[in-house]
Amino acid sequence: MSAGVTPDDTRANYGCITKDDRLSAEEMDSLRDQATAYEYLCHLEESKQWMEFCLQEELPPSVELEEGLRNGVFLGKLAHYFASDIIPLRKIYDKDLKKYEQKGLHFKHTDNINHFFRAMEKVGLPKIFFPETTDIYDRKNMPKTIYCIHALSLYLFKLGLAPQMKDLYGIVEFTEEELTNMQKELDKYGINMPQFSKIGGILANELSVDEAALHAAVIAINEALEAGDAEATMQALRNPNACLTTLDEQNSEEYQKRLMDSKRAKVEAAKNKVKTDNENEERDMYEELLTHAELQGNITKINLDIKVEKVNRDLTSNEGNLISDLTNLGISNVDPKNESWYL
Repeated sequence: MSAGVTPDDTRANYGCITKDDRLSAEEMDSLRDQATAYEYLCHLEESKQWMEFCLQEELPPSVELEEGLRNGVFLGKLAHYFASDIIPLRKIYDKDLKKYEQKGLHFKHTDNINHFFRAMEKVGLPKIFFPETTDIYDRKNMPKTIYCIHALSLYLFKLGLAPQMKDLYGIVEFTEEELTNMQKELDKYGINMPQFSKIGGILANELSVDEAALHAAVIAINEALEAGDAEATMQALRNPNACLTTLDEQNSEEYQKRLMDSKRAKVEAAKNKVKTDNENEERDMYEELLTHAELQGNITKINLDIKVEKVNRDLTSNEGNLISDLTNLGISNVDPKNESWYL
């Protein structure tokens, strides 16, 4: 497996598929298949890196990740990461993988997959994203599983429970052999690739009480960000139809700056996505707009970063109200009597 950041961060050319009279229909199909394989391998690598960050544990290489997920051990550990109150580590079957390494898959490994489902239900991820047990254990539809992990990452980011998953399209590289092998795997199972780019829009629709109002509010926020007026952006963020929480008026300038940075990064990533020769193909507008989940996740992270920065200033300058700032950060058991020790 040769996935890795290129030295000059050059973008791969797999997405640049355009009409060319010199190419036959068969050759165009081959290019599209290669582009699909590359994009899916990117999604595997994105899932791998995100899970490794959450679990602080090394996972199999991206080209082996599908097989590595079948026993559900890493999925069970991920469930513990975001729902430890209902999925303690002791519940995970074969968590050290010794049984799997010695004897291969055992039906009890499906318990781990069920723990994963239960944890996702507990935090409220819409079931439209859930794969079936056989999709994972029998490898009947692993793209659906990776699609689920991507949706889960965005949902947890929105809740402030996990970091945002990176977009690695055009950044990671794979060998021709790896691309060919993935093409063969996808052809063998005859699976339609899920539309990863539409996860944000689907998530918003599934969770929204008034889909049209939320959609309009999110578009207005994106337009305000483009205009560059922090006050107008804050007003758009505070629209009740946007359903955003934990907004802090004092952080409006930082919201404008960092949300716009995120939007620019998303637009740039969208430019490098797979293009086909079908000019009439419908594109999801959320490929370039920040979704509700991305807005909420970024707002939560910005608030946390500012609070942490404030505590660090208190500690280095011996000024400010350290006790109050620690409490605002959500630190428990803060005792004013121990302030000198904290410093």
